Amino acid sequence: MAYTLGEAAKATGISKASISRAINSGRISAVKNESGSFSIEPVELHRVYPPKSSATVSEMPLETIRNTDSGTGNTANSNVLQARLDAALEQLRDRDGTIGDLRQRLDRSDEERREAQARVIGLLAGPGPTESKRGFFGRLFGRPDE
Repeated sequence: MAYTLGEAAKATGISKASISRAINSGRISAVKNESGSFSIEPVELHRVYPPKSSATVSEMPLETIRNTDSGTGNTANSNVLQARLDAALEQLRDRDGTIGDLRQRLDRSDEERREAQARVIGLLAGPGPTESKRGFFGRLFGRPDE
């Protein structure tokens, strides 16, 4: 059964925007339905984003949280923690990418604003000193400047 974008976000604990960016960048493959919604296969989604744990830290048994010397419990716990860490790092990378994009847009808009201001000031200042002040007929008949 395929996930919608919202269901995928709930299943992984990742925002819908992050999953949508992953689809657009090609990290996750999804099919776009006629209605415009995405259909994401669970295997494809969990290949990139691990499933969200249903138990919170406070609901976990004390043996799971406590660091013991038994090798089997530590391996499972470290896998869960590594998956959570990977998901958090992915969210940070997505946010860093968004911040970088917004900074580029801001720089570009500042540059465009400065160019527009320079054009407006040029138009308001009138003709420059090198421009001819002769009339139409003076320019037409080649009369010298007075």
